[in-house]
Amino acid sequence: MTEQVRETVTVQADGRMTIPDLIRKAVDVYGKKAFCEATVYGKDKILLTVLSRWQPNKRAPGRDVIKK
Repeated sequence: MTEQVRETVTVQADGRMTIPDLIRKAVDVYGKKAFCEATVYGKDKILLTVLSRWQPNKRAPGRDVIKK
């Protein structure tokens, strides 16, 4: 069964996106951190792909950042 969610995502001038809670819950990133990839298709179509998601570490906040 597929679920279709339509919601408005706000993109600010500096490139930050505010993803509404409805979308976060549908793609299982509510309360989690996620690596995403955005692909632009034409003038007004963007595909946002969630590559991985994880729960932040509650014992040591900030230590869950992956360093290259």
